[in-house]
Amino acid sequence: MAIVKQYGLSGVADDLQLGKGGGRLKYDTDHFKARDPLDNNYVRLKTSDPVNAEDVATKFYVDSVAQGLNPKEAVVISTNNLAVIDSNVAGGLVTPDMANLGYGSGPDEWTLNAGATLDGYVLLNGDRVLIKDAVGGDMIGNGIFVYTSATKKFHRAPDSDNITAIGSEFGGGTFVFVLKGQVWGSTGWIVNSPIGVANFGTDPINFVQFSKATGIYATDGLAQDGNRLYVRTDGTTIYLDNDDVAVKSSGTPHQILRSNGSGGTAIWAALDLGEPQATTDTLLRSRGGLAADVSGYVDQSLYVSNLTGNNTIQLAPGANYTVLRIDGAGNLGYGGIDISQSGVITGTLDETLGGTGESSYTQYDLLVGDGSSKLGKFGIGSNYQVLGVDGFGVLTWRSVQLDEAAAVAGILPESHGGTGIQTYTKSDIIYAGSTGADGVLTTLGIGATNQVLQVNSSGNPIWDDLGSILSQIELTRQVAITTATTNIGANLPAYSRVVSIKIHITTPYTGTNVAMTIGDAGNNSRLMESNEIDLETAGLYQIELHHNYGSVSEQATAYIGGSATGGAGYIILTYITD
Repeated sequence: MAIVKQYGLSGVADDLQLGKGGGRLKYDTDHFKARDPLDNNYVRLKTSDPVNAEDVATKFYVDSVAQGLNPKEAVVISTNNLAVIDSNVAGGLVTPDMANLGYGSGPDEWTLNAGATLDGYVLLNGDRVLIKDAVGGDMIGNGIFVYTSATKKFHRAPDSDNITAIGSEFGGGTFVFVLKGQVWGSTGWIVNSPIGVANFGTDPINFVQFSKATGIYATDGLAQDGNRLYVRTDGTTIYLDNDDVAVKSSGTPHQILRSNGSGGTAIWAALDLGEPQATTDTLLRSRGGLAADVSGYVDQSLYVSNLTGNNTIQLAPGANYTVLRIDGAGNLGYGGIDISQSGVITGTLDETLGGTGESSYTQYDLLVGDGSSKLGKFGIGSNYQVLGVDGFGVLTWRSVQLDEAAAVAGILPESHGGTGIQTYTKSDIIYAGSTGADGVLTTLGIGATNQVLQVNSSGNPIWDDLGSILSQIELTRQVAITTATTNIGANLPAYSRVVSIKIHITTPYTGTNVAMTIGDAGNNSRLMESNEIDLETAGLYQIELHHNYGSVSEQATAYIGGSATGGAGYIILTYITD
């Protein structure tokens, strides 16, 4: 059809059909009607969102206003922070964008660190961009921006920077549609926080998905060619057999469809019997198998047919030197040879084969070599005789000759009634040095004049002076105490060990800052600190200690501090002189 251009055309009727099969535009009194070619139904008008008050409103604009939205001019692209959108199909892995962006809160701008791509789209200068995926402290930087390619920076769009009210302010309810993108193309997003106008640089800004333009689209296992949907096949394991989806056979007979073990596509291949996951159960004996799992059989086992269970059982190796034999019940197994059973052995085993060459004996007969590699029988001797060699080198039964140097040797141990000791010194004492049998007896030589036998700290007997015993006796000193410092008896002997102090307060002490310590001239509180007893309370106090004095004797003293106006008691000091 020829194109006719006539800008001054007039006289057209009020029912105008556009094209031979196109729709109709009709004027009715004060308005136009858009109708189908047969003038049976109204048709839709496509127009942009309104700008002026007299403009036609789109359904999108009306729905937005009805839902309390503040729509903004659509953005070309949005940030994506997903790494996986569908791990089951090719192309299911995507690149997160936020790690490649840096936010500066001072200038309130974003910088693209490398490349020029967001959500699979190559940015162009002046593109409107939705940055929605910042988290943490960078959430104040979410919003609608314009990209400058020369600097790789993003600045807030004039209609969304809250500097001038261009198309209304940016904040809660702001809506924007994303035109392109591998992940977020054809989606709508709305600000759900903050409520009201956003205070940039202060308020965290959060976007949530509001809509997604959808129709019929291909998902897993499908492909789309216009309005045609079809099944995708690999042509190896799955194919179309006329109009049916079918499993495709390989070109090699008897192969199986085998898993690759990693969740990928199966392949046609031979069954790998060496793989534990390739088969299950066991191969029947009628198919050439054993009808048993022999993987757990021990090394050197025999496989034995079990007719009762129609399978194969294990006969494990026997103990060392046993033989495979049939037992008395007719069962196959390992064991020793039962020579008592008839038919097991015949004849007499000769000496050259490890036998005796003898087949009968008198009770207690001994077998003795006769010097010609043969064994002869040697009868039992009399009671209490021993088998020995006489003076002529002949084996004979006889008594033990203890006075003969060659008759006995060694030392009789304790376990057989001896001492285990061979030599002694005059006046030696024999005692057991430990509990047990052989080797426990030992000797203790005689001590010096006037020494006595005593037991040391290890439990062993020793000879020692009487004075060393008496030195271990505990000695005590008791002295009455008043309000004045008091010596506790004479000087303690050198090498004394004070082991305890008992203080009996019979009359509570009164006065100012009254305190008592026990010590010596070198240290007034060496034996007792002032806080170890309560002088103002009657009672018995016992202090266990262990203080050694050296080689110089010391005077133990009870020191009364403060201003005591009353009080009395006793001190009992216990010590040991080493």
